[in-house]
Amino acid sequence: MKNIVLRPLESAPSAEMAALQSAAFADFVQSHQLAEVIASESAARAQVESSQVQSPFGLAAFRGEVLVGWSQGYREGTNQFYMLNSGVAIAERRRGVYSLLVKALLAHAESQGYSNVKSRHTATNTAVIIAKLKLGFQVSGFEYSEVYGPLVQLTYLVGEDRRKLYETRASPIRPAQ
Repeated sequence: MKNIVLRPLESAPSAEMAALQSAAFADFVQSHQLAEVIASESAARAQVESSQVQSPFGLAAFRGEVLVGWSQGYREGTNQFYMLNSGVAIAERRRGVYSLLVKALLAHAESQGYSNVKSRHTATNTAVIIAKLKLGFQVSGFEYSEVYGPLVQLTYLVGEDRRKLYETRASPIRPAQ
């Protein structure tokens, strides 16, 4: 370590930098899957007319004439739906109301050409986190909010190709063949 000197990255010769990057990532298996998935999603999105895309979007759940729950969200960027908030009446919890709402929002996301659905939850909201994991959401991150404390980020990948890509990317890095 005595012989190591740190300098701004810009001072590294570009040819040497390119060679070092190639060597450092030689064990990474390059894949064209992401480009293929994006191209497929773009083609599908072109079929959904922009006039059909609604943002924000929400649903209310009723038992008879009594409001028992809701879920709502909105578009973020060009291909993501963000689930903003949801709630279910205490007497209706653990009876499938929340899962029904989420399934309907996922169907909406698919029909509108979204590639993923994201949400954030307090880390102690295990009932909702478990319900979403059972529906195919993946834990995609963690953050700290000064308002809510620790949050778990969840992502649902809408298309089968994107889910396959996730499985590939989530696998341990394998040596290049």
